[in-house]
Amino acid sequence: MPRYALKIAYWGEPFEGFATQPGRLTVEGTILDGLRRRGLAGDPPGRHLPVASRTDRGVHALGNVVVWESSLPGEVLARVFNALDPRIACVAWAEVGRDFHPRRASQRWYRYLETARDRDPARWARWARLFVGEHDFVHFSRHDPGHRTTRGRIQAFEVTRQGEFLVLDVRAPFFLWNQVRKMVGALHQMQEGRWDEEDLRQALQGTRRLDPPVAPAGSLILMDVLYDLAWTPVRRGVRAQRRFFDAELEVSRLRTTLLGWMRDRMFPGSSSEEDSSAVP
Repeated sequence: MPRYALKIAYWGEPFEGFATQPGRLTVEGTILDGLRRRGLAGDPPGRHLPVASRTDRGVHALGNVVVWESSLPGEVLARVFNALDPRIACVAWAEVGRDFHPRRASQRWYRYLETARDRDPARWARWARLFVGEHDFVHFSRHDPGHRTTRGRIQAFEVTRQGEFLVLDVRAPFFLWNQVRKMVGALHQMQEGRWDEEDLRQALQGTRRLDPPVAPAGSLILMDVLYDLAWTPVRRGVRAQRRFFDAELEVSRLRTTLLGWMRDRMFPGSSSEEDSSAVP
């Protein structure tokens, strides 16, 4: 039976992560449930999708990769995936051999969107470059039984400004659990003056223990996972996904407008400074 790699994108906010969890809404569970309803998947206990990255709760993706066997042509299978849930889209597909596994990638690319307010892009870029190379990331990750070592190699960590965002792009063959978000958390510590560059160097060398906070998940996007594959883009069957994003944007605009309207009526003429008046 033909075997396909499917590049999937999803809006992670409503999901409890990628991996199936009983009684919880997850990306993998939504896909498998939808395939079962269409008679394209059996129901063996503990079945999982081979996947490149099991993203955490609230993390988004533009280029995660799963594998599925089907007698359907690749383009038809991609359209089936796009009919499962408007928050999940198949954006490309490639036929692969029996020896292909999505975990074995040459590179994973994550992007974190950080507010540019009060951030100096040049300083953030200098701090980010300290992570590049091979280091022990034991202090920049949570324990992950799936990895036998906490040593890893960051291929690139770049910071640029795009409008209201600092765009943090980090690339590596693999990442440990929470690693990207803890790396961003370390940059937050440096922004706030709690750490300096020498603190970060020593932590990466393993000579000093530091515990950076985990940055919020909602700003993290798995942009792509790289293999030596010829991908066929999916250009049809994504109307539901487009309508979902349009609706979410409209709700967001309405919410922002409502918040501003209420603020202006609750605090007419007040400044953004803290109200220091005495309590009567």
